[in-house]
Amino acid sequence: RFNESGEQEDLNATISLYREALHLQPAPHPDRSSSLSNIATALSRRFEQYGQHEDLEEAISLHREALELRPAPHADRSSSLDNLASDLCRRFEQSGRHEDLDETIALHREALELRPAPHADRSSSLDNLASDLCRRFEQSGRHEDLDETIALYREALELLPAPHPRRSNSLNGIAITLSRRFELSSRQEDLEEAISLHREALELRPAPHPKRSFSLNNIAGDFWRRFEQSGRHEDLDEAISLCREALELRPAPHADRSTALSGLATTLLTRFQLSGRQEDLDEVISLSTEALELRHAPDADRAPSLNNLATALSTLFEQSGRHEDLDKAISLYREAVELLPAPHPYRSSALNNIADALRLRFLASGRQEDLEEEISLCREALELLPAPHPDRFSSLNDLALALWERFKKYGRGEDLDEAISLDREALELRPAPHPKRSISLNNIAVSLRTRFQASGRQEDLEEEISLRREALELLPAPHPDRFSSLNDLALALWKRFKKYCRREDLDEAISLYREALELLPAPHPERSTSLHIIAAAL
Repeated sequence: RFNESGEQEDLNATISLYREALHLQPAPHPDRSSSLSNIATALSRRFEQYGQHEDLEEAISLHREALELRPAPHADRSSSLDNLASDLCRRFEQSGRHEDLDETIALHREALELRPAPHADRSSSLDNLASDLCRRFEQSGRHEDLDETIALYREALELLPAPHPRRSNSLNGIAITLSRRFELSSRQEDLEEAISLHREALELRPAPHPKRSFSLNNIAGDFWRRFEQSGRHEDLDEAISLCREALELRPAPHADRSTALSGLATTLLTRFQLSGRQEDLDEVISLSTEALELRHAPDADRAPSLNNLATALSTLFEQSGRHEDLDKAISLYREAVELLPAPHPYRSSALNNIADALRLRFLASGRQEDLEEEISLCREALELLPAPHPDRFSSLNDLALALWERFKKYGRGEDLDEAISLDREALELRPAPHPKRSISLNNIAVSLRTRFQASGRQEDLEEEISLRREALELLPAPHPDRFSSLNDLALALWKRFKKYCRREDLDEAISLYREALELLPAPHPERSTSLHIIAAAL
């Protein structure tokens, strides 16, 4: 009846009855392990509904006792392994404790070994272990975990031919993992396969399938990723449309409505940042506010909605200059961080969000304490992302940028040196042919140019030219950033010509400026500037 009505007193009564039954089955009663599992499962359910941590702790303790009563080759040992692993995984998601996730993986490996093919539950065990390894990858960045995840999901899929009711789960598992690998390697084939697999999963979940909204959000995420890579607005529009359908399938008081609200808010915020459509930003604020009302502290799932609303308010500040919007955004970001204590896997991104907002306030007001706190937060975020964590690159860039800002304000050479060092490490994380390697090359080049201007160190100018050349090679026509890269290399050569009067540098600079000009046909607003530059060089 609780499953139908959601009435808490029904669940409480269930737990009380199970406790009474357990009391009547002291060890070594043959049914004691079943009673232990029943109480633990009910407590886990109550934790999911109401978030009382003592329920989860007791569930874990009871599942451990049940497992001890079911030594191999007990027929129910694999079920007990799965039950304990599930609750440890829940605790990991709340606390971020590495040891909980590692134990979850070990338990699911043992369960898988107890279910050799053609065991009916082998596919479920494969899915469970794959899901755990994917979580560990998100925390540690171990690529072998990601590759094993994909292999396990593929094996599970082979065991579930259409129209098996669980085939859609394995399709989603592979697709999600391929999407993540695409984010790391930019292998287009991974993203295209993910979209194809998500489409198949969606077809297997027609409305009113209870997991259709989940599939809609997944494929929406892939279209959003493809938009980020290609800039095709139709991909972003389709992502928004899919998120809307997912939200419609989760009316209040659906347990996952807040997740659907946050997903739609994220895609609309992206479209606003591109088009400036005020109605998109207004809807982001409305959706994020509703999502927050559905998630109360200390629920860690409140953090994404706090971040969405804070980002929207930061954007409003950039539009209007109203400092109260930015102050409110910083306050919301701080609340999100408090919900994600170390070593929570999302704490680093929450720290970087505050740092970005403090940078905005520093640039607007010049408050030194904001810049110092930004640097401190960026350092903490970086410490939480040891190599080879997939988010370490972004964190390196954020700290380098903060140190660059402090160098510009106070001229401390050690800040510039550290920024260059951080940018070099970031570059190593983007080996060719990474599509964004050119950005990292240019970041180092800018800092080297600044140091050359301050110190006159010839090796800095030479390295800048070398980096600019490599960046240009990575941006063949008609890449939209080729124009800037041509001008950057030309300027570096021009500076070397002025210092050493090498005619070949001047000739090459003019040639590069001419090519840049060809990319700006009239009436492009920057064409006149390019014409003046070439005229000066000539």
